[in-house]
Amino acid sequence: MFSLLETFVHIVEQETLVKAAEVMHLSQPTVTRHLQQLEEAYGMPLFNRSGRKLLLNPAGELVYRYAKQHLALDEKLRDELNSFSDPEQGTVRLGAGLTLSIYLLPPVLAQFRAHHPHVAFQVRTGSSAETLRALREREVDVGLVTTFPEPNDDLEGVPLLRDPLRAVAAPNHPLAQRTDGATLETILAQPLVLMKRGSGLRDMVEELAANRGVALTISMETDSLESISRLVQHDAGISFLPRTLAADDVAAGRLRVIRITNASLGARTMTLVTRRDGMLPACTALFCQDIRQWLRGEMEEKEP
Repeated sequence: MFSLLETFVHIVEQETLVKAAEVMHLSQPTVTRHLQQLEEAYGMPLFNRSGRKLLLNPAGELVYRYAKQHLALDEKLRDELNSFSDPEQGTVRLGAGLTLSIYLLPPVLAQFRAHHPHVAFQVRTGSSAETLRALREREVDVGLVTTFPEPNDDLEGVPLLRDPLRAVAAPNHPLAQRTDGATLETILAQPLVLMKRGSGLRDMVEELAANRGVALTISMETDSLESISRLVQHDAGISFLPRTLAADDVAAGRLRVIRITNASLGARTMTLVTRRDGMLPACTALFCQDIRQWLRGEMEEKEP
């Protein structure tokens, strides 16, 4: 049926069987036979004949409209299937947290696009939980998360980067001005600006406090690390931020890192996640390979 519809569309657009045969590199009897078979299949004529020209009747107009849609869908399907074997075309459907999308991904995506200009990106932001859900529901093909539950039967995670936490304060905060640093207990006892409950970063801070026997005093909480950074800059309290997020503000003097004298804060781990049961488009597989190499080469831990 597909070849019959393809022939029919050429007949309509060329207006004669002879021209349609020339465009399709077929004999005129073959084109005529295709048209006859299509009309037999639908049980009615599709053209009104006017000399050598063929004029669509109402039934033919309906078939032509649907045939064009069918051929366009087939072309789209072939293009998308081709993306599974051609890494230089297609779309990388990526899910990532907002912080990663702002502070980590722009140079990675720009570098990849510079080398593979025909590959497009669709970036969907959300929490780690939202990104994992989008992966399971096949709304994205690859995710970058900072919270990945193990074990996991349907998703596969590859750790990419350990992003160490830093205790940060406004430059005029007394602890920020101390050259000898401060103990973790002293820092935890200060008014804090933290992520809302249920976030991975909040869990890490609460675990640190529980291990040290410190009751937290939370002056403000929010669902945005960027908001935390701005609040701390305005001396709303101390907080704990990933190095990648804090680095620019520290370098510009808007934040200051408090040196901790008796403990390590640990780190968030960025994990690349894919579905275990799926075959990635070639461009997405290439992106996964490139981001691992880029992080190995460019994201060595540096003090902010």
